[in-house]
Amino acid sequence: MKLLVPTDGSNNAMEAVNFAIALARENPKTQVTVISVIAPFSESRAGIALEKARNAFIKAGLTVQTVLLEGDPADTIIKYAQEQKIEHIIMGSRGMGALRSMVLGSVSQKVMQNTSIPLTIVK
Repeated sequence: MKLLVPTDGSNNAMEAVNFAIALARENPKTQVTVISVIAPFSESRAGIALEKARNAFIKAGLTVQTVLLEGDPADTIIKYAQEQKIEHIIMGSRGMGALRSMVLGSVSQKVMQNTSIPLTIVK
């Protein structure tokens, strides 16, 4: 199985990483990619988020691929997942503040609404 785990370094994103680790342990043939997306013209901690997720997989004794891309986070996640024939996306429910999320809509909601790939949202 090919899993994609988008991360922004938030607590919910790390819960999604932990969930993916548990799934990967159950099936050693699972290929996991952790992706972080930098929105244009914004400050980003994407590299730190990727490293944090990568370290969690290494600590669990699992192999993981990391990818850093630039673009609209939801659109970039969806496009990458389609191009790479990802079979399951696992992501945190919210990476930004509650008020900002209500105004802009969360990345996880946008991904959920615009992909047919199975998606698990972790709180």
